[in-house]
Amino acid sequence: MRALRVSRVFHSVILIALIILAGCATAPLRSGQDVRRITLLATGDFHGLMEPSDSASGLSEGGIARIASLIKEIRAESEHPVLAISTGDSLMGRYFHVFRGRAIFRLMTAAGYDLCALGNHEFDKGPKVLADALKTAGFETLCTDLNLFQTPLEGLCRPWIIRNVNGLAVGFFSLMTEDFPLVTSGAPVQLNAGNVPAAQKAVQDLRRAGAKLIIAVNHIGLDRDRALAERVPGIDLIIGGHSHDLLSAPLRIGNTMIVHTGEGGVRMVRLDLAVNAHGGIEPGQSRYELIPVDGSVPEDPEVLGILNQYRSAFPPAIVLGHTGSEWNLTSDLLRKGESPVVNMINDLLKKKFRADIVFNNAGAFRGKRIYPPGPVTDQMLQEIDEFSNLVYFVSLKGRDIPPILERSAASFGEGGLLHASGLRYRIDLNQPAQQIAQNDQGQWHVIRAGNRVSDVRVQDVRGEWRALNPDQTYTVLSNDFLINREGDGYFWFKESGENFRGMYSTIYSILAEAIGQTGVLNPEKPDGRLTILP
Repeated sequence: MRALRVSRVFHSVILIALIILAGCATAPLRSGQDVRRITLLATGDFHGLMEPSDSASGLSEGGIARIASLIKEIRAESEHPVLAISTGDSLMGRYFHVFRGRAIFRLMTAAGYDLCALGNHEFDKGPKVLADALKTAGFETLCTDLNLFQTPLEGLCRPWIIRNVNGLAVGFFSLMTEDFPLVTSGAPVQLNAGNVPAAQKAVQDLRRAGAKLIIAVNHIGLDRDRALAERVPGIDLIIGGHSHDLLSAPLRIGNTMIVHTGEGGVRMVRLDLAVNAHGGIEPGQSRYELIPVDGSVPEDPEVLGILNQYRSAFPPAIVLGHTGSEWNLTSDLLRKGESPVVNMINDLLKKKFRADIVFNNAGAFRGKRIYPPGPVTDQMLQEIDEFSNLVYFVSLKGRDIPPILERSAASFGEGGLLHASGLRYRIDLNQPAQQIAQNDQGQWHVIRAGNRVSDVRVQDVRGEWRALNPDQTYTVLSNDFLINREGDGYFWFKESGENFRGMYSTIYSILAEAIGQTGVLNPEKPDGRLTILP
């Protein structure tokens, strides 16, 4: 390799398979038996980020032209086959909004991708838009567990594929998140089975068709990939996405190895596999590497030229729809009272994900200004969801909700004030506020319970407002900052919650999808769901 490559290798995580993959072989190498070598390159969850972006530390990262350069460089230097794979969620962002998927798939084709699984965000503009984009793609697409009969996608992707790679029959299949009906606009496309039965059938079909090595290219998240490896024998390798995890080392569960590709194309997973004739991975001769996609990687001229063609065709503002009402995102309004804009967003979340209650903190929404009636642009939605908040489910008993509301009441004027859908409550600022503190181990506890909250009501399925039932379990939707990271001191979600489930969708993506369907988003007047006294 050139010096540039060597410097990146020292910078990346390189783990010799003798340590990582020990025990992964499904059949031992016998004396004199041939070893087939395969290199797999993988990315996932691009989210439409075709151009480099700056990291939190100010470093330039990602970009499809850099990824193309890496794929072509590795292919040129390799003495054995190299396959480039995507785990889905490529279609998002401004290139998707303007060019409807054709630009991103053309760029991925030019970059050298061979095989792609579909992610849920590929369906954000519906199956017809996705189908039109796939007709221009030069890679093969997997959709093992999707029922495409009599849909625009029929015939455009395959349930499984067997490729002869260096004399070895390698089988590929894919799985979509079981939350597919909730997180995107897939209809009339539907899941034809759950993850486990779909994988069991795929493994069986691939083995019957002669596959020796079986690889799942999944968009179901790391937790579900773990469960899949435990329950479905016969999968040699899972290359996963959806949950945005980037693993510094492969996981091994039984005879299955799992790798995950992170998000945004800022790292490329490289697997140099040594496989025996029976399909067994040879641990002592295989290697895993994470390659940084940063400023040390030159941009491929061909792909950069295509990118610049699309970039020059962007309109001054990418208009997604319109609004007839102003959107007031000033901090003073968001942190001191009911917000029509956040009400609208929370109501969209409640309807889309069928939650009982939605909570979002005032600080989750930015923009910090009033957007006048008129066009709703891509930039406007990105400004509002500046932190790219991910949506999360949790189950809470009714008795666990009042202290959460008291935390909100104590956060009046701050980013921790909670806005809700499916719940209404009153805050009396004349009453004592809750106080919390952290102990020496960083754990939160309540010093004073607080008494500011009253008249808590929850909306039932008929739309009627009823008193909060302490014994009832409510499905609560919120964001990653509050639920996973105890943001603004909300430790009760982790302490009392059950059935945690990430949707891995951002508020930006949900707003963009909603306005793409209706063309108009109008915040309505305050309806009294949050009352501040005096």
